[in-house]
Amino acid sequence: MNWWLKTRTPAAFLTTVIITTAFASLAGNTELPIPSLTGSTGNFLVGHLITVLPAAVLMYAASRTDIRMERVAARPIPAWNTLLGLMAAFTAAVAAAITYALNRQDIAYVTGRNMVGYIGFAMLLCALAGPRIASFTTAALPIVLATTGWAPDGRARPWAWVLQPAQSGPATGASLALLAAGAAVTLARFTPARYER
Repeated sequence: MNWWLKTRTPAAFLTTVIITTAFASLAGNTELPIPSLTGSTGNFLVGHLITVLPAAVLMYAASRTDIRMERVAARPIPAWNTLLGLMAAFTAAVAAAITYALNRQDIAYVTGRNMVGYIGFAMLLCALAGPRIASFTTAALPIVLATTGWAPDGRARPWAWVLQPAQSGPATGASLALLAAGAAVTLARFTPARYER
């Protein structure tokens, strides 16, 4: 357990969540000039981009170990990884809720929703393809959505959940669905047959 905690660096993650939430509350509504590949643009905010940082830190911590060793460990590593991801998402949501209670700005809700979604996406991809691929893909996701996620009328397309306004129920549902899928797949990572006794 001590080895697992040392590699996962929960303190670094907690610090990243606090810094990300604080920065988003201060400058999250600042627009970034991202060109669109679809010919139309909307408002791509700092809060849409920086909320990927906690998921990136989580994947960096996961990439510090040998996945093959973890899969043959006697300890319940998949359960610990799942719990860490869920606690990470919960921490992000609570930090965003506290920020919203203090300043009543919609960007606080968007920050929490997007952090939860990015963490779920990273967990899902990490379980399927490994932490290094998950780190790169998760970090690239906001840029991909920003360049392809706008409809001709300037509104975010339904599948571009990161770009949706705070009041969007489907975006919240997508974020929670990603977290649920990430948790389920992480928990279900069985030891490959060649390692079984």
